[in-house]
Amino acid sequence: MLLSACGQPDNNGRDNVRNNMPPIHFDQTVELILEGGNSARETYQNTLRNCRAAGMQTRELTEHDAALVGITRYEGWFEPNREVIRERSWEVANDGPAGTCLFRLKMSGLQETTTAEHYEQLDLATGERNVQPSTPDALLRLPIGKDEEQTSAGFEGPQRKTVFGQPCNEWLNRSSGFRQCVWAAGTEWGFTSTGLNDYRPRRDFIVLEQMPLNDQGFKVTTSTITIGKAFDPSTLKTPSSGDRN
Repeated sequence: MLLSACGQPDNNGRDNVRNNMPPIHFDQTVELILEGGNSARETYQNTLRNCRAAGMQTRELTEHDAALVGITRYEGWFEPNREVIRERSWEVANDGPAGTCLFRLKMSGLQETTTAEHYEQLDLATGERNVQPSTPDALLRLPIGKDEEQTSAGFEGPQRKTVFGQPCNEWLNRSSGFRQCVWAAGTEWGFTSTGLNDYRPRRDFIVLEQMPLNDQGFKVTTSTITIGKAFDPSTLKTPSSGDRN
């Protein structure tokens, strides 16, 4: 695990700074927007209206469950000796035979945990675990200098903004049709602040906010991001398949 040890240089002589990184936690949601609304939720609501109009046997979702339809939630916990990313998505399933509308909320998701010893992937719907030895550089963190960050093709900017108390670089991509604000306070621990054609968080990239242009595309909303604050142990508890929180 030589490359994971604090102070060991990479081939370019840069020191691994992971032991200097404070705890980083974020919680955010993503939804696909079409014509200004949540696409999956509007499809469910239209189907529900058709079921009622046709007099079909119907079981609708609770108001709380209906609000989760079409939502993907990302949570992340990064600290020097452990990195966790949790992803959960909710969709509508039909339990009944053809000719019925017996709806229920279905969750799918993965939780990935990396330590110096192992990498674990946990299926949050089935409970299936896959554990493998970590690579030597699994937790390696190298600072990114200003001269190392280059604007990705198709992006305009950045404009400096603040989202949930954190600085971010806002980039505009007209061809892909979105505006995104990338966390900009983590370059010293290896987080890029440049725009990318992706919204999913990674160990080196966090989009704090993304808005589609012309009301069509993926919307990212961050509800929490904390830097340097000890993690709440209850948030790291593995959720059950029926957990709605």
